[in-house]
Amino acid sequence: MISNTYETVLILSTILIKNTYNEDMAGDICFGRKIKTSLWLAALISGSLSAQQAGNGIQSKTCNNTDPATAPGSTGCVSFTYRGQNVTYATVRGADGKIWLQQNLGSTKVAGAVSDADAYGDLFQWGRWDDGHQLRNSATAAAPSPNSPDGLGASSSFILGSSTASWWSGNGSSDQWSASNAASITSANGADPCKAIGPGWKMPSQADWTSFIGTETVNSPASAHASNLKLPAGGYRSNTSGGFTFVGQRGYFWSSDTANSGGKYLYIGTANANASSGAPRGQGASVRCIKEVTGLSTSDIRLNTMAIYPNPTRDIVFVKTDSSIGEVFLTAVTGQKLPVRFSANQINMLGVPDGVYILHVQLQNGKTISEKIIKK
Repeated sequence: MISNTYETVLILSTILIKNTYNEDMAGDICFGRKIKTSLWLAALISGSLSAQQAGNGIQSKTCNNTDPATAPGSTGCVSFTYRGQNVTYATVRGADGKIWLQQNLGSTKVAGAVSDADAYGDLFQWGRWDDGHQLRNSATAAAPSPNSPDGLGASSSFILGSSTASWWSGNGSSDQWSASNAASITSANGADPCKAIGPGWKMPSQADWTSFIGTETVNSPASAHASNLKLPAGGYRSNTSGGFTFVGQRGYFWSSDTANSGGKYLYIGTANANASSGAPRGQGASVRCIKEVTGLSTSDIRLNTMAIYPNPTRDIVFVKTDSSIGEVFLTAVTGQKLPVRFSANQINMLGVPDGVYILHVQLQNGKTISEKIIKK
């Protein structure tokens, strides 16, 4: 591929330069423009711009795999192998304090708009990895036998089927999507495609998505794209027909959690965001990876320390941190943001219905700490 590209560009450059000198030299402006074009082609050959990378939308800049700074919105980059090629993706620090890819797996760029087709990326079936099935033009096939990760073999097809014939339709609540690679899969654990990025990277959990929509105030495709993660609306692929729905209109992002119907995902509809949505595992949805932050410095650990007690609670919760607190709020598992009364490091949850919530504490140093809390 690279050899053919080199030869093509070399021929075009030679012809263009030859024609430039054969024309009437009085056309100085035309001559100058062609020389500039020829020099651009020469730079393309020399490696200043890789034709293969340009065609695939892969960034040609050098990436030193530096994580984003601690301020929300700070960006970095990471290089890894995807679809058999070395790629470089943008990373970002979310308002939740976590490090995310700022692109969907399979995309060629950070989304410039909700309906940026180059940013949609691939659509994975729950529990599957980078085996080719996720491509939007992949072939389709019936469910394998056994109908679980260990039954796929070398299949690169998108599995179609309804009811029990759908992909991994047993829907066991103990099933996982966390194996480190395809060699580590079992009948109850599929390979996490995010782990190919490097140490610490993984599929986001439902709690991760809940924290994200709460701290970034996401409630529509427009606000999802306006967030630090720049989420586009890539739509989904049907597990029964292989067709595409709501492309450019709504977003569907898998989490690693199971659901009674198959797997949990973040749904971003026209006027809401729900991190507890469930769908058949055979549905194709976007994958956006998150990194578990480790190796923090002493000052980082100090600034991110928080204790909440009692938990579970019936009424008052005490919050202790090593930094001044700015805002405190809850998000339900549905993603709904709930204001609470906070004073003198105490949260009053008397009026909050019983249930499981994510408590978000925004510190005045710009960081946000999120913890699960139970009201009973």
